[in-house]
Amino acid sequence: MEKKEKRQFSFSTYEAYKKIKKNDPLKNLYESVDWSFIDNKLKGNYSAKKELVYSPISLFKAQLLVYLGEAKSNRDLADKLRFNTKYCVLCGFHHFMKTPAHSTFSAFKKKVGNDLYYKIIQRIVAQSSPIIIKKFPNVSPEQLHIAFYSKEEKMIKCNCKGKCKFDESILKDNKITGKKNYISFDYRIKLYFDKKTQKPFATELRLK
Repeated sequence: MEKKEKRQFSFSTYEAYKKIKKNDPLKNLYESVDWSFIDNKLKGNYSAKKELVYSPISLFKAQLLVYLGEAKSNRDLADKLRFNTKYCVLCGFHHFMKTPAHSTFSAFKKKVGNDLYYKIIQRIVAQSSPIIIKKFPNVSPEQLHIAFYSKEEKMIKCNCKGKCKFDESILKDNKITGKKNYISFDYRIKLYFDKKTQKPFATELRLK
């Protein structure tokens, strides 16, 4: 989290941030993801002269909580941001009583546009994958799938040796499943997303 953001915190949120343990997995993930690309992607969508109620980066940080299974929906996310101090400060919201309503996320997505919105989400999810697997030191990274936004509403991991927990027919169906390739840290990442909704649902990681 940038120092600039810390200075903007209210006293209560700044104190809450300092209480989060240094080795907190979610804190480490948020501090490891490169969020800086978002502002460049959104140029032209927001007036530089207009003061924003919520930073676009903070809104995307909040959306990652849904993909990690920390929130079930935007309505649930809005509630948790208001009452969970850790979520609030990690996303960069500066006052517990002024966190976004669930409708804010829908309006934000509409303003950004579905295509650009999910291009950004997909990149965030891809970046998150190598950081997440550090939480599973006993899992071989030769080929690893991580499910996001799953039916179980939580992250799933598996070491793929012929017994993948994912429906392989879906992963291989080019009519409904899109694929993108990324490189992050020491991994080659293949991101799978639904062609219709553009929502990412899984990543496949291999060491470079």
